[in-house]
Amino acid sequence: MIPELPLTLVTSLERRLVTATSLATSPFTGSAQLQDWGGEWWEYQIEMAQTQGRDGRRLAAFFAQLGGARGRFLFRDPAVVQSPSAGDPIVDGAGQSGNLLATRGWVPDVPALLVGDFLSLGADSATRLYQVSADAAADAGGRATLSLVPRLRASPTDGASLEVAAPAVLLRLSAPVPARIGRADSYRFSFTAREAL
Repeated sequence: MIPELPLTLVTSLERRLVTATSLATSPFTGSAQLQDWGGEWWEYQIEMAQTQGRDGRRLAAFFAQLGGARGRFLFRDPAVVQSPSAGDPIVDGAGQSGNLLATRGWVPDVPALLVGDFLSLGADSATRLYQVSADAAADAGGRATLSLVPRLRASPTDGASLEVAAPAVLLRLSAPVPARIGRADSYRFSFTAREAL
């Protein structure tokens, strides 16, 4: 079972989608050549609220048990927790790849997800986070095709559930997390992590 970071303690975060690209620009002509290696992953920088006593020690133990980059944890980004969607959406067909995902199970003839919304696919160590890059409305049969970033990492199975109310991402710490301990047994934590692929 993959542990989950307690959300109530997150005070601020920075999220970015990183792409494995490089740009070479000629110093003589200014022309550029782009190399796209296809890799894409989420990176986070997270600040945790100041905690006292036992709660601070529990959070310190959570980070210590991860063992730096060895461990992985689920993070439900509080900035992307959305109101429940209309319906029970699932993947519509196996063998899908790229930036489009066919889905079904939405309430017919209503918006499924809007640009900027998030969803996750998979569970535990196979959890992957995606952002919707175009509005998607369900047709009369409750089907909708979602445009996503990043690209699908693996082909989801037909009938796999979509988590749209509280999407999660599987993260790995970028470095060990120091516990900053102040007066009156107060603890502060900040850390960076990247998607564990």
